[in-house]
Amino acid sequence: METFVAILKPLLPAAYLVCLWHYARLFFSADEARHTQWANISLAFAFAVHTGLLFGLAAQYHRCPLWTQGEALLFLAWMLAFIHVLSEWSADTRRLGFFTVGPAALCAMAALSFLGRDLVLSENYRSSWFIFHILASLAAYAAFSLAAVLAALYLTLHRKLKHKTFDLTFRKLPPLEKLDKLSAMWSFLGSLLMLASTFIGIGWVRREGLQGMSSREIGIFAVLAVFLSAAGSRRIAGWRGRRHAIWILTGFVVLVLVNLAGLHGFRF
Repeated sequence: METFVAILKPLLPAAYLVCLWHYARLFFSADEARHTQWANISLAFAFAVHTGLLFGLAAQYHRCPLWTQGEALLFLAWMLAFIHVLSEWSADTRRLGFFTVGPAALCAMAALSFLGRDLVLSENYRSSWFIFHILASLAAYAAFSLAAVLAALYLTLHRKLKHKTFDLTFRKLPPLEKLDKLSAMWSFLGSLLMLASTFIGIGWVRREGLQGMSSREIGIFAVLAVFLSAAGSRRIAGWRGRRHAIWILTGFVVLVLVNLAGLHGFRF
């Protein structure tokens, strides 16, 4: 199994780079039909390598590969790739791949630098409750990330339309309405997943007798508040389009700052 993992580690970034290359050719080339097939094939190969690496690590370490920083990043990258596949199916277009596969590729390549056997978590945290808590959190992060990418694309397309800049990017990106709906969908799903993660975390703390979150670690609720406000304002006040995209990007910036500042986590 170690040999299998050793082969897949260098193969993963190469597979994603090839995938990005084909998606770039698809987006910037006039001959979409020819490049679409290669984009699909390269994505399927990269996703298969990524999935194989996760299973390989699980078999090699005899545990769920989620308990180190590198493993969490690797799973986050897998979720980003999976959500990208769902977005392509939902939007019925391959033109977003150059932008939405990029975050998955970056996370996957960054994860390889941190992979290792050493566990930094206390025994108190190594339970099935912790696994489900982290799974829901990382899935929420992936949904928020893709929503932010789509919101940024919406604002880009909106600006080009306003200034009547009908260039290649304007012609290739999906319509504003489709970008708006996709961004809202992933933002709302991310909020539901983060709520699920929160409830799982609360149950885990009470079950295991942990002290829970300190006042310094509740910054993640600021992220949840922004995204839930975006969903609420969209449905109640009708804030769609540009306003909604700005809400989404604000929530993503808060998410990044909260994690960089270490304002999210449990202690015991």
